[in-house]
Amino acid sequence: MGNKTPTVSVITATYNRSNVLSCAIKSVLQSTFSEWELLIIGDGCTDDTAQVVGAFADPRIQFSNLPENFGEQSKPNNLGASLARGRYLAYLNHDDLWFPDHLAVAVDCLEGKKADFVFTLGISPRPGKSSLLLGAAPGGEYRPTIHLPASLWVFRRELIETIGPWRSFRECYTYPSQDWLLRLWRSGARIQMAPQLTVIHFASGHRRDVYRTREFAENASYLKRMCSEADFRQRELLNLALDLEQPSSALEITSLLRRATINAAKRLGMSLGITPIELIGYISGRRKGRMLQRLRQQRGLPRLSH
Repeated sequence: MGNKTPTVSVITATYNRSNVLSCAIKSVLQSTFSEWELLIIGDGCTDDTAQVVGAFADPRIQFSNLPENFGEQSKPNNLGASLARGRYLAYLNHDDLWFPDHLAVAVDCLEGKKADFVFTLGISPRPGKSSLLLGAAPGGEYRPTIHLPASLWVFRRELIETIGPWRSFRECYTYPSQDWLLRLWRSGARIQMAPQLTVIHFASGHRRDVYRTREFAENASYLKRMCSEADFRQRELLNLALDLEQPSSALEITSLLRRATINAAKRLGMSLGITPIELIGYISGRRKGRMLQRLRQQRGLPRLSH
């Protein structure tokens, strides 16, 4: 690793999907902001991840592998944070992609608006369905009524010491990433949206058995388009806008009404000081760790013991 201290430490947790990880790494290498280090933390990887990472031969990229599989991102991400040297931290999920200006946009917002934590906008493609826009926050401020994948985050490193590490899924009603974000929000930290589309997020929960099949063609296709189509971002945003203008079927109207009811319940809970995550857990009697267990099942991974 080079002697120069990086401005941003990027942390990527990964497990046995070296092909899709390669796409994520390539998107970081395209970054217009060059003062970064990439800490790739394997969750007990047993495939060729080490060889794939090493083949990039970039001193800014380092790979560490946990001796045993933990089963989710909290432990790898906490190790990454302990190794980080940068003034700012960023996470990149191993199956997500960054636009070249992601870090530049986020760092400019952190420094220009004197924020503690910044999140950008993302698009989440869904197989057979319209893409979702992620991170759109009215007024530009985070509220726990929206879901922010960690690939959208860039923040000051000292927040890890203030808020504490990511908690294990066994301690959370929701995903560990959103649990940490909720704790951050409750701390009163300055959380700011940077209104620029900079992330493509591939939700593994929408892609059955992706860990078993090691599917990566979709990620590779989007990476190629990002690199070769000058108007790719504008076209994706236009497609999102056009989808919103499509007439709704009866089934879609029912879905919209259901979503409106859920959002009303979320707002009621917020007015009582209860976040949507806590409200859902209370109503359904959901056990801690249940959401992550369901996600693993969808991904084609075995259930974890409590």
